[in-house]
Amino acid sequence: MRRLPALLAASLIAVSAAPARADSLDAADAAVNSILGRVLTEQNIGLLFGLLRQSLTAAAEGRPAPELPPETIARLESAGKDMQRDLSAAALLVLDGAEKEMREALADGLRAR
Repeated sequence: MRRLPALLAASLIAVSAAPARADSLDAADAAVNSILGRVLTEQNIGLLFGLLRQSLTAAAEGRPAPELPPETIARLESAGKDMQRDLSAAALLVLDGAEKEMREALADGLRAR
């Protein structure tokens, strides 16, 4: 029974050191790529950097940052929620792959005993 903690520790180290499964990475890549062209558009990137330039210019001149129109705020909030959802989905896919890999390593270690 004393070998089980050592086996678990070894499994954790092996799994964390091993590359993630290709299928979980492919699914995560697909989730991240879904952001491109839908959330990270030329228009949204231009809007973001334009707002940053306006804010930096205002700060340099001692003025407050410019007020954003409600439609701009709504657009940025929507894009942020979309990104959060898609990146969370990608992270969960990688986590699922890591769990599967760890369970397989544990099962292989127990079979080898």
